[in-house]
Amino acid sequence: MGIELDLCQKKLDTYLEGKRSIFPRFYFVAPQDLLKILSNGSDPTQIQDDFEKMFDAINKVKFDEAEKNMITEIIQTQGGDESMPLNEGVMAEGNVELWLTKLEQEMQKSVKSRCLAAANDFLSLKFTGGASSGEVSEFIHRVNEYQSQFALLGIQLIWAQKVTEALEVKQKDRKAEFKKKQEEIKKMLVELTNLCMGDIKGSKYARMKIETLVTIHVNQVTNTDEIRR
Repeated sequence: MGIELDLCQKKLDTYLEGKRSIFPRFYFVAPQDLLKILSNGSDPTQIQDDFEKMFDAINKVKFDEAEKNMITEIIQTQGGDESMPLNEGVMAEGNVELWLTKLEQEMQKSVKSRCLAAANDFLSLKFTGGASSGEVSEFIHRVNEYQSQFALLGIQLIWAQKVTEALEVKQKDRKAEFKKKQEEIKKMLVELTNLCMGDIKGSKYARMKIETLVTIHVNQVTNTDEIRR
């Protein structure tokens, strides 16, 4: 009996290893959870609770209302729901390890294209820190339009752009230019801080994003001071 159990266990281990070799993220999943995923692969709605075991910060996915097995968005629920649409829907049909591989590839493509769009969008906003120019409201609009990681990328790109512009001027003008950019960066922090003190339109998650931006920008102000010195 013991020999037969050992043989069954070895065959099971070999089977699971074969699935993991096709979709390596299965290595993060415990054997019992992996068996559940494999047994419910033909009904992807049954493995909603298992996506976070395979993907960092992805708790579930959204399916198309017409095409019941087509995944159209990825969603995280930590601190508030935040979703990102995929560029192209992924059909959750056939062997689960195969359509999960397609989902992973489409996630990467979608994040890359969204990142590029956010970079271009935020860099088009010079942001001198002047509230009267409407830049603050436009900046917040873009923060709310993009997911958190892209909003954080946006504020870092704005800072990097300003510092780069100061470093690229002639040596004799660099000190004055750096002082100008430094003031713009500090004004930006003041505006963001004032926003946190007021009523931020949108969800609770919107406030959390702005507060995180303030934290990141405080470090950027410090870094600017160090670079200038």
